[in-house]
Order: sequence, then C-alpha cells, then structure tokens
Amino acid sequence: TQRTSRYPELDVESFLHSRSQLHIVAPSRHQNIMTPLVVGLIEEVVHRTYQDFHKGARLMLALDELANVAPLPTLPSIISEGGGQGVITMACLQDLSQARARWGVSGESFLSLFPTSLVLPGIADRPTLELLSALGGRNERSQISHSLGRRGRITGGVRTEREQMRLTPSDVAHGRNGMALGLGPTKEMEWIRLTPYFRDQRFARYLDRSSERGRSR
Repeated sequence: TQRTSRYPELDVESFLHSRSQLHIVAPSRHQNIMTPLVVGLIEEVVHRTYQDFHKGARLMLALDELANVAPLPTLPSIISEGGGQGVITMACLQDLSQARARWGVSGESFLSLFPTSLVLPGIADRPTLELLSALGGRNERSQISHSLGRRGRITGGVRTEREQMRLTPSDVAHGRNGMALGLGPTKEMEWIRLTPYFRDQRFARYLDRSSERGRSR
C-alpha cells in the first residue's frame, strides 16, 4: 500500500482534455476486492466529464467483462444520457443473462438502450436467443401443392403463403463463419462481415510503427 501511494494521483481534468488512455486490468482472483475501486474510479471520471462537457471534456468507456469487473450501478443512465454529455459507452457481455443478474429490469432493456449492438456466435442463453430471433422478424414463404390424377399427371395445384422466422434461435446461436449480427438504431438486423485486425491497413500500419519503435530502443 505504501509503495502504491508513492505514484502520482490521476489528474482527471487533464486526462479528459488529452488523448490519453487509462487501462484498468483486474485479474479474476482479485475482482471481489478491486471491483468497488474500479466502479468508484469510473463513476468519478464520468461525473467529471459531465461537469466539464461544456469545456470540451470527452470520454469513451470501453468495458470488457462488464458484469464482473465494472458493474456500474448507474450504467443504464450512463448509456441513455451520457451521449449528450460527452460519454460514449462500448460494453461487452457474454449474453443478456449477465445484464439481468446485475441490473434487473434495466438490464433486460440493454438492446434498446444501446443504439448499436453486435452479436457474435456462441450464445447459449435461451431468452437472449429468443429475443434476438423475434427482433429478426418474420417473412412469408410460398408453398405449392400439386394434385395428381390417376395416371400420375398433375391435374391442379394450390399455392399457400406460410409465415416463418427470418432467424431462428439456432441461426443466432451458430451465426455465420466470419460474420456477426448487427443491430442499428431501428433494430433491423443484418449480417456484417468481420475483418481480422491484421488485415486492416490502419492496424497494420500502427503495429509496424510500434515494432519499429521497439527495435530502435
């Protein structure tokens, strides 16, 4: 504790007006101890962003393992109101069961609160799969039935329209190779092709510069 206190305190105001990044890592064995500290720090930075928004303060929260590492009690309000006060939130969950367990009814509305969502394969939570399947909507499929005469000839036919789900829960769970389901502000769903970071020229250039700096040291 004494060694830790020797480091300088975080200057939140300077941080919010810079292009700096603050990375918080919480190993699983220490999460019970660190979670209150992580939550307190994030909420303080968010609150200061709200205060200094008119001065140009901006913040992006990139929260992985959200339900375990950073279960912010005020997260639903940060998502719904933060965008207009300088705070953009990107959050990652295994499925909506984690949100329900942490935030109750508010957690069930996360798909509505977030303007954009990306769904990857591997979900096994049934309510999540059924909700996403329902959002996919339904379409009509034509089916033609033929009548055969005594000699095996077609003597008539009946055409019927049958409703079916565009995406079954199984479709959502298994996904498509190299793709993810995207939901926009209107909650219309579409398949989006994913690009590995090493195939993106922007990341490739960044990694090349980083490796060059490492070799020059």
